Amino acid sequence: MVSMKRSTTVAVFALLGALWMALVLYMGWFSLAFATNYPGMLAANLVRYKGVAPSSMMVWMFNLWLILTSALEWVAVGLLMRRILRLHGSKV
Repeated sequence: MVSMKRSTTVAVFALLGALWMALVLYMGWFSLAFATNYPGMLAANLVRYKGVAPSSMMVWMFNLWLILTSALEWVAVGLLMRRILRLHGSKV
């Protein structure tokens, strides 16, 4: 069973990751989005448009995909940091 402290850590890091990517997309920093969310951008680049401009729904789904993958990445980083700190004796 997952402890309340661990689920809170996961939720906080997921929220931070989602907010970060939403800010990056809102500000139009697409090169920063590529650098900080490589798996999401790599998966999104697999979609090719065959010469047709993407619809607004496709662009919205692409942005949502980047936000979700960023949240998942931040969860993984947060859990990894928490584990490393626990191994070194810090109470987190």
